[in-house]
Amino acid sequence: MEALGTNTKRRPCCICMWKTKTCNKNCEFAAYFPNEMQGVYASANKLFGTPNIIRMMKLAPQDQKPMLAFSILKEGVAWTNDKIEGGFGVIQNLMREINRLEADLSYLRKKISEEKEKKQLGLLLNK
Repeated sequence: MEALGTNTKRRPCCICMWKTKTCNKNCEFAAYFPNEMQGVYASANKLFGTPNIIRMMKLAPQDQKPMLAFSILKEGVAWTNDKIEGGFGVIQNLMREINRLEADLSYLRKKISEEKEKKQLGLLLNK
C-alpha cells in the first residue's frame, strides 16, 4: 500500500480514530489503515484490539507491513463472517471450490476427448 498524499485536511486513520488522537500527516499507520476502511478495521479491532495491531505493525519489518496490514484486516473480516472457523473456514471453502472446479474441468476434458473420437470415427466411416 502506498502512503496517502500530504493533504493535511485528510480524515484520521482508523488507528488514530480508535485511540482518539490526532492523526498527523506523518502517521505511520495512515497508509495501511485509511479512514475509508473503518468498517473493515472495526472487525480487526474486535479480533485483535488496537494495541495489539499497533504492536504487530511496529515489530514487523518495513517491507512486510503492507502484507501484515492486509492479513490483519482479512482475518478480522473472516472471523466476523464465520465466528467458528474464521480464516480457516475461508481456506476450506476455497479448497472445496477448487476441488469442484477441477472435477468439472476433468469431466469436460473427458467429454471433449469423447467428441473428438466420435468425430474422427465418423470421418473414417465416411471414407
